[in-house]
Amino acid sequence: MNNTLEKPQQITFDITDRCQMQCVTCSKWKTVSADVMQKELTTEEWKKVLSDLRNWLGEGFWFCFSGGEPFLRQDIFELADYAHSLGIKVASMTNAFSIQHLYERIVNSPIESLNFSLIAINNPIIHDESRGREGSYEKIIDAIMEIKKLKEEKHSNIGINIATIMFPENLEEVIPLVEFVTLNRLNGIMFQLLDDKESFQAYCVRESSKTSVYTMPKELRMKYKNMSKRAIEIIDRLIEMKRAGHSIYNSYEQLEAMKIFFNNPDDILHDIKCDVGSTNFAIDPYGEVRLCFNMDSVGNIKDTLPEVLWENAESQKCRNLTKSCKMYCRMLNCNFKHNFANFNKSFSVKCINKLKKILTGKL
Repeated sequence: MNNTLEKPQQITFDITDRCQMQCVTCSKWKTVSADVMQKELTTEEWKKVLSDLRNWLGEGFWFCFSGGEPFLRQDIFELADYAHSLGIKVASMTNAFSIQHLYERIVNSPIESLNFSLIAINNPIIHDESRGREGSYEKIIDAIMEIKKLKEEKHSNIGINIATIMFPENLEEVIPLVEFVTLNRLNGIMFQLLDDKESFQAYCVRESSKTSVYTMPKELRMKYKNMSKRAIEIIDRLIEMKRAGHSIYNSYEQLEAMKIFFNNPDDILHDIKCDVGSTNFAIDPYGEVRLCFNMDSVGNIKDTLPEVLWENAESQKCRNLTKSCKMYCRMLNCNFKHNFANFNKSFSVKCINKLKKILTGKL
């Protein structure tokens, strides 16, 4: 085994493929079969995963419940309690569509960070249409405000965060969303670039992508092209707001790289190294472990210890594949390091030159 290999820094539990939404940015909801719940890891199996991770990684590491919609798992609080008893810190994503009866349990739970998927703030129609469910905006705003109220009443430390995908329809909502976070004293907001929705299929039917020969769909490329100029202007404003003290979680380096990406996505393809094989450890609802959600499983955690999976031949194959990968998900938050260390030197020069041209209107 490679004794110099660092342990993963980002642990994700995709505890269910099930979701109530029909998001235009995801295709997972199209592929979840009716009997999928029976195939998911049981409560006791997830507890064993937590125990095995604790034995490997030690105390104090974070993991995030994701999905699907994590709160469709009725045992999520039992799992959070068990993680807390092991000294593990817990975060969770949510679309907030069906958690109205859970507000108090969430605030009283060991979940330390709750991330709401909110796409718009001034125009409810944009959020509802992007989620594919009428009334989803009203429910998520209610959830944010009620959980915030309970947090203050109970002097809870739970973090309330917003997670937003940037795409053409919601560009003019980006700045108002930051202002909403600041006005309501939420903990922060993170922005994610739009990705190929076919990457987000249910794990029970997912096939790995041919990453070395991947081509961005024409529809997605056109979306980026059409939003490019305005997106760069908005990102410049985000950088100003971050410097002024607004709680925007994206690093300055990532925001600057986003501008280059919007100007021409291909510029980042060979110039930003993917860190997936050295940072990410994601477990799907059925126990399959992936270092990259677009690549094959490296094994099942039900019958193999996590540290063995991290260092086995399949994991090394995944790390090697990142060198020839032609997918653009290296710009996503889970892959992007918060410094310029993952840029090739030539790209740093390219960044400076292109940014000068963008700012002077010569590009």
